[in-house]
Amino acid sequence: MRSTDRLVMLLLLLACIMIAGMLTTSWRVVLYPYLVVIGVIILLGVGTRRSRDSVLMWMGIGVPLGYLAFYLWLEVAMQGDGGASTNLVAGVVPTTAIYFFAIWPFGLVVGGLYALFHNRIMSDDVIDEPHNRSVARGDQALGDRA
Repeated sequence: MRSTDRLVMLLLLLACIMIAGMLTTSWRVVLYPYLVVIGVIILLGVGTRRSRDSVLMWMGIGVPLGYLAFYLWLEVAMQGDGGASTNLVAGVVPTTAIYFFAIWPFGLVVGGLYALFHNRIMSDDVIDEPHNRSVARGDQALGDRA
């Protein structure tokens, strides 16, 4: 079984877990598998390059681990007072500060890094195909010659 097939099967399993969480109205059972889905989709997006480029492989693994760490930190912060704290961090309660100053910027950085790396990958994939190599050199395609 190819690695892409295994990743798609993992997506199906995670979707089933999230549906079970929706049916039982447990937001944690919906959220945490979704964070893993982000990494699986990144790995699917980089295609066959994930086995050759360790940076891309670790991006697909590191992003969900980063999100899980931030959300677990948020869970620990909510255990104590549930957001009713009178202590403020940059003018907001600690749980909101974790979301606004850690989780949200992390998503922006991840999106930017993915765009940076994925643009490089896609341009390599397009030029690697034999037909596109001739087009990149300026040769005409066979169908265009009349």
